[in-house]
Amino acid sequence: MECFIVEKENIDLEKRELILAGDEAHHATRSLRIRSGDPLLATDLSGTCYRCRVERDVPGTLVCSIEEILPNFGEPKRDVLLIQGLISQPSRWEFLLEKATELGVHSIQPIITERTERDSFNRERSERILRAAVKQTKRARILELRELSSFGEALSEAIKEGRRVILLHEAANSSSSISRSWLKGDDAIAIAVGPEGGFSDTEMELASKARAEIVSLGPRRLRAETAAIAALAILIDQ
Repeated sequence: MECFIVEKENIDLEKRELILAGDEAHHATRSLRIRSGDPLLATDLSGTCYRCRVERDVPGTLVCSIEEILPNFGEPKRDVLLIQGLISQPSRWEFLLEKATELGVHSIQPIITERTERDSFNRERSERILRAAVKQTKRARILELRELSSFGEALSEAIKEGRRVILLHEAANSSSSISRSWLKGDDAIAIAVGPEGGFSDTEMELASKARAEIVSLGPRRLRAETAAIAALAILIDQ
């Protein structure tokens, strides 16, 4: 069953009806050949999916009857914030956005560190990638892409939000494996991953003062986006 994005103003719960319009309707009818009677899934990107059936194919729109309302469909129980140093190559940054969405991340905080080689990213393109990834993975909620900040600001905000902060570092003691992190009862966590070259000694000291847990992903040196994906795969559904 294909998934589409529905605007909130096009949902009528009293009538148990929603309307797909614009690019979503065009993609459904022209690319996927969806017609009256076909089932589909629609997400409002804010926490609810709707299992629907197409009732009428009007030029430029699809009118669908709502058969089932699915709160938090495809969403993990744990609220995970990924604090991520900007990656130098845009294609690798975009790959990470896609995979973080697929793995169930709630929000990403891009940061500038001492070793980042970029100080900006294309927000409009990044948000398009996030929307496409939500549809592909059939989630009820779109990943929140926060404003670029410093590492210190990101740490402070994560702590204010009551998150347990886990920082990945290749020099962490091998006994401090991320797979051994005990997360039972922790509903909100932050995973901090540096850019190419990792975090500096100054940043590690800042993390220690903030009581972040410094953990290892093993003996091999990983690319920044690989480290983030590996950590998320281990922790997000524990």
